[in-house]
Amino acid sequence: MADFNDILPTGVDIQSMEFISNQATVATQSLSGRQQIRSFGGQYWSARITMAPMPREDLRKVYGFLIKQKGSFNTFTIAPTNLTELSGSALASGEGTDAGALGATSIEADTRNLFQPGDMIKFSGHSKAYMVTVDQGDDDTVFFEPGLVSAVAGSETIRSGDHPTTGFYMTVRLVGDTYSYNVDETGFGVLEFDIVEAV
Repeated sequence: MADFNDILPTGVDIQSMEFISNQATVATQSLSGRQQIRSFGGQYWSARITMAPMPREDLRKVYGFLIKQKGSFNTFTIAPTNLTELSGSALASGEGTDAGALGATSIEADTRNLFQPGDMIKFSGHSKAYMVTVDQGDDDTVFFEPGLVSAVAGSETIRSGDHPTTGFYMTVRLVGDTYSYNVDETGFGVLEFDIVEAV
């Protein structure tokens, strides 16, 4: 699977990212004002990526990578800086976990990583991304959302931060089939594209 960060030319990075959690809920209200709210499974992340202005040659390399994805046909990995930076701390080599059941929103970690709310993590056994929701403090328990989409084996590790081999990344696909870029008279151009988590 191709990695977006690997193809970025030296000095080229994502300028900004609008990060979105998509969670389906349905609310009904009776005439008496009583409400019933139900949440359905299937949470996923999406984002609008805006690249920093870059020279035409660099822009064409990034654009070529997007074209190679054939719209939303192929998946690729991406590790945006604002998702790999942690408010807490992560071990450079990753961290083992106890087993976690399907749907669980917490898991016992082998050691204390001191994750903070908003830190992004994933587990080595599947590609879904999760967000830490509670300050881990001095506890070995890591709380996150959404619930596990598949069980975590006791041999899996938590991927977080920007470590080259154990860091956090998302598996995504492009949204839509049409992409364009704009180059001005200075020879610099800008590029925006939308991604959605491939669950």
